[in-house]
Amino acid sequence: MKKWISFKLSVQIFLGFIFLAILFHLLVMAGIIAPDVVWGGRVQNQDELIKMESISFIILVFMALIIAIKARWIFFKIAKVADYVVWLIPLLFFLNTLGNSQALNPMERFIFTPITLVLTLISLRIALEKIPH
Repeated sequence: MKKWISFKLSVQIFLGFIFLAILFHLLVMAGIIAPDVVWGGRVQNQDELIKMESISFIILVFMALIIAIKARWIFFKIAKVADYVVWLIPLLFFLNTLGNSQALNPMERFIFTPITLVLTLISLRIALEKIPH
């Protein structure tokens, strides 16, 4: 997998997707994008939507920080911790891929499922990188 795509390019692609995902979730919270395209189309009301989207936002920011630390862009002193925590990201994206594949909304099922599958593979590539401390 390491020969498939470079670590640096993997980090850049991943963080680009995370930035777009954060923007997407902010637009959902603002009401610009319909809420039926998130959470499997199962969100019942505005309060639940804001709560769930806030959780998404926090998780995405956390993932971006972990990847930036793993890439040694920030917080060098805790890089060793990031080397372990980074393994949660491919797992979360894999579970998200399974969830998206079961979504009620066709957009979530047919557009977001392949995207999260690609992010699973890219984050796995990042996690596999051994960086000396």
